[in-house]
Amino acid sequence: MGLFDLFKPEWQKSDVEVRKDAVIRLKPNDQAAIESVALNDSDSEIRGIAIRKLNSTEVLKKVIESETDASNKRDAENRLLDKYAELLKNFREVPTQNEHDAVTKVANTRVADDLLKSMPNSELRLELVQLTTRQSSLEYVALKEVKSEIAQAALERLERSNMLQNVFQNSRHTSVRQKAGEKLREVSKNGKNEADKKDETALLFHKREAILQQAQRLADSKDFMENEADFNKVLQAANELGMGPAQVELDRITDTYNLRRSAEIARIEKANAEANQKSDAQKRLEGIVSDIDKLLEGNLEENKDQINLLIASFNAQSAKADNALLNLFKMSVDRFNKLTEQPSEETEESKASRAEILAELKVLAETEDASKAVEHKVKLLAREWEKLPAMEGDDPELQSYNALRNTLSEKFNSKREADEKIFNEKSAKLQEIIEEVKKIDDNSDFKIISQKLRDSYKRWKEVVADDKYRYKEIWKEYQEATSRFKEMQEWESWHNENDRESLIEEMTALTKEEPSKELLLKLRTLANQWKAIGPVSAARVGELRDKFRTLFEEIMKKCEPFIKEQEEERKQNLALKEAICEQVDELAKESDVNWRDKYKTMQELQEKWKTIGMVPKENVQPIWDRFRAAENAFFAKHKEFVKQEDVVREANYQKKLELCEKAEKLAESTDWNAASTEFRKLQEDWKKVGPAPRSKSEEIWNRFRTACDNFFDRKRSHFEEMDSAKQKTLEAKEALCAKLEALDFDPTNPETVKAMEEGAEEWKKLGMVPKDKVDEIWNRYSAILDKFAAKRAEVDPEYKKTAEEAQSKKEAMITTVSQLMETAGSNQSADAVKNLQSEWSALPRCGAAEQELYKKFRNICDEFFTRRRDQLDIQEQARENNLQNKIRLCEEAERLLEGLTDENRRDAMNEVKQLRRHWREIGAVPRKESDKIWNRFNSACDAIFGKKSEA
Repeated sequence: MGLFDLFKPEWQKSDVEVRKDAVIRLKPNDQAAIESVALNDSDSEIRGIAIRKLNSTEVLKKVIESETDASNKRDAENRLLDKYAELLKNFREVPTQNEHDAVTKVANTRVADDLLKSMPNSELRLELVQLTTRQSSLEYVALKEVKSEIAQAALERLERSNMLQNVFQNSRHTSVRQKAGEKLREVSKNGKNEADKKDETALLFHKREAILQQAQRLADSKDFMENEADFNKVLQAANELGMGPAQVELDRITDTYNLRRSAEIARIEKANAEANQKSDAQKRLEGIVSDIDKLLEGNLEENKDQINLLIASFNAQSAKADNALLNLFKMSVDRFNKLTEQPSEETEESKASRAEILAELKVLAETEDASKAVEHKVKLLAREWEKLPAMEGDDPELQSYNALRNTLSEKFNSKREADEKIFNEKSAKLQEIIEEVKKIDDNSDFKIISQKLRDSYKRWKEVVADDKYRYKEIWKEYQEATSRFKEMQEWESWHNENDRESLIEEMTALTKEEPSKELLLKLRTLANQWKAIGPVSAARVGELRDKFRTLFEEIMKKCEPFIKEQEEERKQNLALKEAICEQVDELAKESDVNWRDKYKTMQELQEKWKTIGMVPKENVQPIWDRFRAAENAFFAKHKEFVKQEDVVREANYQKKLELCEKAEKLAESTDWNAASTEFRKLQEDWKKVGPAPRSKSEEIWNRFRTACDNFFDRKRSHFEEMDSAKQKTLEAKEALCAKLEALDFDPTNPETVKAMEEGAEEWKKLGMVPKDKVDEIWNRYSAILDKFAAKRAEVDPEYKKTAEEAQSKKEAMITTVSQLMETAGSNQSADAVKNLQSEWSALPRCGAAEQELYKKFRNICDEFFTRRRDQLDIQEQARENNLQNKIRLCEEAERLLEGLTDENRRDAMNEVKQLRRHWREIGAVPRKESDKIWNRFNSACDAIFGKKSEA
């Protein structure tokens, strides 16, 4: 290590191993160092490690231009493709030149197919369709794309007839299907194109390979003696197709198959000959046993010698008899021996044997088991019974034996009948499955066909269960029905093998990447894809599986640190989920929280649960079960709450029903002010009533709102009419004022006086004006009156004197109202002010001062009543405070009453006296509560004193 190495970071050291370890440890956020290593390091392996960690597309482009190592260059190209794909998969805005360039780069690469399925930006998808030449990708877009214009663009670039046929039949867009049909007709008219010809050549080779695989499978099959028809069909298909160079291999397989069959046929013929010889011998021996039994039924003394000859003949040939026949022969011989022996008295041992046999038969008759084993046991016991000395027909034990045998025979017959019924029912079900298989369309997608076949086989196994040998004949029918799909299955297997080999190549590339979470994610994705691929041929299952497993384990071993980190993260997730379970448990127990708030909290916890990642595998089901149990407990209690709430909601509905009836009745009223006040009260009452049942909520609300709207619409129409009338009145008053203002105001002129008097009468007759014009028109009219009054006072001393007296009284009234201001809360003061208002109206006008005085009087009256309202509010608040104080006294008295005993009665009475003294010191309460609170307090106090008198 040089001196300068001391001052350099580890990834720049001169030692290759030190640099390599340092680069491996670099994090994704150390991009500056990673870029420097990828572009400048002298060691190709270290550059490769850095390249696989690069995130910058620009740096990756530079690496591709400058890198000399082919493997590193390929890794950089793949990394760049992945970055482009990542960019396009997440891009949802208006594309810029950067995104368009990325689309150009990925066209016709390994990521194009995935992008056409998952890229969210439709403009970029269309551009990618226009650039790609991958026919399989274009077929997918034409079939599945949501936007018809993109699907149309894909169809325009699609050339292969089989793909056009698929789009014509299955595209989601009618217009695309129509266009595909047109292209198919055009292809049919013009002949096949080069792509179709290439496809046909490839297809021909694939078909030949499939035929060879099918022939090899049939030749190697355990059922090779039964599949000759299938093998001949394969040979016929090969003959029709033409095998070309593959004919040599097919001939080899055919020769092997024929040799195997010939050997097996020779073996079978030999076995059949031996079996025939054995069968003939068996029949001869069966005839001997039959002859013995017939002779035993006749005259035993006359037939005895002949029977002995037959027995000797059987013994000479007994080597060729089977066990069953030997047993029958033995039974016949035993019977002959018993009949020829001198009768003897039954021994105690034989009696005991009979008793044991009867006991066992009784147990077997009482059990419900009617299996073959039980039937075999009964037969063994019958043979043991027959070995014992013969018994007379009326012997009780013999009768018991016969009765038990009859009972057991009936049970076995019933079991056989039941088994036969089940067999027939299951056979009918299996026949239905076979018919369904026969109806499967050969032209359907093979994935659909394969799924249907798997489903049928699953159902077959469910019906047959463990008794499959009994249904062997109908199983042959099922195999024959499914045999037509074997070629398709082998063709699919070939495709599946290619897909699995492609995945193995991707796995091999993954082994070169540095360990990371992204690597684990890619591995999991490939593993899922591997599972999704269908079956392959039996010859390659083990090979492909072992390769995949080896690569999988290699990558997993590399990623052990990240797996441990993932395990720690999963443990933390488990702790978080356990905490949520505890919160749900507590939520179900809490009684002081509103259930609506609880329900909202529960929903939040459910959403939080979804955001938490995976937990350790062994805890997945237990923690889920715990959460579901806590959830169920919560919702069970919530259900009870909902039931109770339904009762409350129904009561609320009845209250709202009453409010609707009141509103509908009130809606016809023309007492606008009173009805408006009442409607406002009804609306307040409506707000106080809780919710009604959801099914009735909208209906009852619409009913109430309709009643309210009807009234206020009528009121609005009424006042709109009034406003129109008021406007006309205003115009009339303005015209009257204009007319009066045109007078000369001479009080000595009779015409002027008459006009003023007529104007006053007319003014009285005119109604109200719009509210915002009241003061304005009144001031204008008052100015006319005051002007005329001033002129009149100049020439009429008596009128002047009356006006001055009225002015003096009105000024005194203003002073009086001012003096009553401090006692505005008093009812007497309020009555006095109201009387002054009435007197003011009765007094005559006082000339030019009238208007100013009226303003002062009106303002001070308004101030008086404003102050009165304030004082009344203060009084009401004081009364509310007094009510609370008196409630406390009531509670104190009731507490004394609850703890009252003979020992503390006197002390309680003294405390009650104190409470009554405090009661008198507290002021008035609201009138509506006065009697109620007094009765409560007095009842408690009287009860304390009343108990003393009772004692």
